This record gives sequence, structure tokens and C-alpha cells, in this order.
Amino acid sequence: MHGGHAHQHGNDHLHAHAHGGLDRALALTAAFAVIELVGGWLADSLALMADAAHMVSDVAALALASVAGRIAARPAHDGMSYGYGRARVLAAQANGFGLWFVAGWIAWEAVGRLIAPPAVHGSLMLAVAAAGMAANLAVLRWLHGGNDLNTRAAWWHVLGDALGSLAAIAAALLVLWKGWARADAVLSLVVTVILAWGGWRLVRETTLQLMEAAPAGADMAAIRRALTSDEEALDAHHVHVWTLPDGRLALSAHVCVRDMARWPELLPRLLAALRRAGVAHATLQPETGETCVDDD
Repeated sequence: MHGGHAHQHGNDHLHAHAHGGLDRALALTAAFAVIELVGGWLADSLALMADAAHMVSDVAALALASVAGRIAARPAHDGMSYGYGRARVLAAQANGFGLWFVAGWIAWEAVGRLIAPPAVHGSLMLAVAAAGMAANLAVLRWLHGGNDLNTRAAWWHVLGDALGSLAAIAAALLVLWKGWARADAVLSLVVTVILAWGGWRLVRETTLQLMEAAPAGADMAAIRRALTSDEEALDAHHVHVWTLPDGRLALSAHVCVRDMARWPELLPRLLAALRRAGVAHATLQPETGETCVDDD
């Protein structure tokens, strides 16, 4: 059996950059979670305490993402022939469920405060929320550009936290200017919707990856055309496309060829056509004669 592979190298620098960004984000988020928790308790602000709780979940999410990234970098071996790349996907899925948990807790607390709103110290709330927004923006910048699902999951956590800080700022201004104590709880509920949506996106995408579903962005028609773009390639079957842990497309397929002797010349042309169709890694098996049967 003959096969063909197309690889894309040069990801080591990107992974190192992602690890550096995650580590800096983890340190800053952990430090500020404590500050915001204390500030929320002193100001008696649910928006701040919810943001602090979300920051604590961010710490867990960033730590999980950092550990998963390092695990994923381990080399493959006989016991794990595919390597540890799926650790990133598992971490991202755990972070998606974590977003749901945080959203549920904030919603529960917010409903209670709508019924019996406490006195909120608007000025302290505003100062801490503004500082939290600055910290979140710094972390978002460090995580920006990470293409793997694991880093994007951490980015979603921090984005939700930044929106929580924004909600806390808006609530503090409403408390200071209008004396509307329920603004704290109302804007906290807005954040829960955003967090729940981000969690759904992560859980859905990671589940599809673990099920090795064809990614939404893959043009299957173009990929099938690429497999038969050469006159020497008569047909293709057993075509399977999935997403690698780093976001690249992978493919395996059986290709029916006119003449098996010409396969060494045909293979590079098919791999080039697949790269143009967006496939970064391909494994192709040539077949001829009676073996060219699609029994999927």
C-alpha cells in the first residue's frame, strides 16, 4: 500500500508565543481576581463579585489551557501514536462547561438581588471595575492571534470577563447618577447571556472536533474536485476530512488511478491541489482495477 502525506511545519514558534501569552495572562488574572473579589465585597456589588468569580474561573481556564498546551506538545509514541494534541480540545470543552457554570451562578445571585437590592457603593465599584477592564484588555491582547481552539477558549473566558467589567462600570455609573441599585443585578444578567453563548460555542465546536466531524469551513466539493483534478485520477472514495488540534484540515482518501506505475508522479500533483483546497495534511491510498470500489 502506498500513501502520501502533506505536512505543514513551523508551528513551534506559534506554540511558544501562545504559551508565553497564556502564562502572562494567568499571572495578571490571578492577581486581579483577588483585588476585585475584595473590592466587590467592600462595595457590596454583585456585578463586581460576579466579575471576580468569573476571573477565578478565568484563572482555572488559563491554567488548564496552559497545562493542556504543554501536554499537547509532547511527542507521539507507540502508546499514543496520534500524540497528545487532543488535550487542547478537551481543555477547551472543559472551559466551555465552566462558562455555563459561572453564568448559572451569576444568574442565580442576580435574581435574588432583583428581589431585594442591597445598598451598593458606586464609587468604589467604579474604581475597581475600571481597573479590572484595563487588566482584561491587557490579557485579551496577549491572547489575541491564538489560532488553536484551546487559546480561543481562554480568550472567550477573558472576553466574558471584560464584558463583566464593562457591565460593572455601567452599573456603577447608574448607581452614582440615578441611584438605581437594581442596575447591578440587571447588567449582571446581561453578562450571563454572553457567557452562556460563549460556552455553547465552545462545547459545540469541541464536540464536533472530538467526533471528527467535517469542519464547517471545509469546502467538501472543492476537496473532492482536487482529488480528481488530474486526468490520471479517475475517482476518489473513503474521503474523510477532519480538524487537527491546531486548527488545520486533515484528509484521508482512496484514489482510483489509471496506471499504478504513474502514482509517484501523480501523488505530488494531488497533494498540491489539496493544499490549494485548504487541506494541510493528507494521506492518500492509490487503487486500480477491481479495488476501485466505493464500499463506504
